[in-house]
Amino acid sequence: MVKEPVFSKISPGGQVLLLIALVLAGTIFSIVAAYGISMLVWGKEFVTQAASGQIISLGFLRTFQIINQIGIFIFPPIAFAWLISERPLNFLGISKPRAGQMILAIIAVLSIAPVINVLVQWNEGLTLPHMFHGIENWMRNTEENAARLTENFLNAGNPADLALNLLMIGILPALGEELLFRPAFIGVLKKMFRNVHWPVMISAIVFSAFHLQFFGFFPRLVLGILMGYLYVWSGSLWVPALAHFVNNSVVVVVSWLFQNQYIEKNLTDLEGAGSWPYVAISVVLTALVMTGVYIWGSGAGIWKQTRK
Repeated sequence: MVKEPVFSKISPGGQVLLLIALVLAGTIFSIVAAYGISMLVWGKEFVTQAASGQIISLGFLRTFQIINQIGIFIFPPIAFAWLISERPLNFLGISKPRAGQMILAIIAVLSIAPVINVLVQWNEGLTLPHMFHGIENWMRNTEENAARLTENFLNAGNPADLALNLLMIGILPALGEELLFRPAFIGVLKKMFRNVHWPVMISAIVFSAFHLQFFGFFPRLVLGILMGYLYVWSGSLWVPALAHFVNNSVVVVVSWLFQNQYIEKNLTDLEGAGSWPYVAISVVLTALVMTGVYIWGSGAGIWKQTRK
């Protein structure tokens, strides 16, 4: 007889609180673990100076980034699934994807790029009313710090740096963020709603807000919606995870090629990628591709399955 999970009978609201508690616990644990490992590698004095901003070490930042990805995004949804579901792997969407859906997922995340480019430009230009000037300054400082951190990571000069960046920016976020925001979060929300759309939308909003990059909120929101529908229409974690990996890794690889002078233009230098003809083609192509994902996954998505 299979033992019933400890929290399988609590309400969906209670399960949301449980998931949040696990994320908070994972955050605390990952910070402590990152500091502990860093002290062993670099020494207590270095870590103290780095934490106060006196020293910036790429190795130190990468250590924190990797451990935080694991502690915040990977462990909590896995623990959550085992605590609430008799079939945790099924709950997490750990199932064999259809090859056609994997191909369509790659096409979808590439085809939507012009729309994302327009949203990025529009979102970066948004301003808050004057009475919220202080909040806007804080938001922009947060955005600039995140951008500088990403730029430091992408300044990779050799193949080893490229491989590490693909792990840190490509693989771990694709796996971890998809585990947390798609199977785990949508898995709970689907118990509260009778349609697919609200869980996808809410999870996308939380996904975008979680990054604390407010002037990139809307393009990330659209990507979150795309990933959500890839998940619910395919029923497999690996479909949105692959799309997420491709989206992040294109930036990593192109930046590495540009840094090493294999290509003459970086992604930020491309002209016309956000022009309206490209956007129109982008919308139509993405809609067709996602229609294909829906039709191909008819009967296989999570709304066609019974999950405990």
